[in-house]
Amino acid sequence: MRMILRILTIAIILIPVTIGSCKKQPKCGCDKDKIRSFAGIPVQIYYDEENKSAKFYLVGDLYSTYHFCNPTEMMDKLTSFENGEEILVDCDIFWECSYIYQASNSYYASMYKVYMVTVYDLREDLYGK
Repeated sequence: MRMILRILTIAIILIPVTIGSCKKQPKCGCDKDKIRSFAGIPVQIYYDEENKSAKFYLVGDLYSTYHFCNPTEMMDKLTSFENGEEILVDCDIFWECSYIYQASNSYYASMYKVYMVTVYDLREDLYGK
């Protein structure tokens, strides 16, 4: 009986260690752990030419914000569109660091998500035109 209790005690201690309950914290910021890529996704674009910043929202999803990692490289293409215009974007998506830190310290999942994106192409959405 004592032998069975010792084995159970050892198993209770070792099982959580061997399962590996710790998850890897995703690396955030531009060019870190890529979440996914978009190719020709419809978005509403917003930019500030003076401050060289840009962001977009997916059409139909106003709860997620995507900030450009490379707004100065894309500013010439961006200025050919109006603020709020629906266009198509090709990009890679990464976590935004302050969002990751805030989400990891919160008990509640937020429906507002913030991402960083490296944009490769912007083009007019010709669907229905």
